[in-house]
Amino acid sequence: MMKHKNDNDQILKGLLDTLVLNVLRDQPNYGFGIKEALQVQLGDDADVLKEATLYPLLHRLERRGLLLSYRQPGARGTPRKYYQVTPEGLTYLKVRTNEWRKVMSLLKRTIF
Repeated sequence: MMKHKNDNDQILKGLLDTLVLNVLRDQPNYGFGIKEALQVQLGDDADVLKEATLYPLLHRLERRGLLLSYRQPGARGTPRKYYQVTPEGLTYLKVRTNEWRKVMSLLKRTIF
């Protein structure tokens, strides 16, 4: 039974990478802002993104060169760490989006 959970985790991990890059595609944002944007987009399914998942995901994308980060003063003066998509991240997002479209099309044709 554990195998299925790991399979689902891997699918979700790939999807969340794509969703985070998509949120950052047009403008940089900080962690909590990214989480809020995703909650709006995901609606009732927002529970798939936990805070304990988001920050390691952002750090992993940054290590891979898909994001870069910088500090900027927040509204209350406390510096926030902002993330923005790199050119490599935009290319990766385009490729992943096309892959997800293919998966969605395949599922619609065969299962749904």
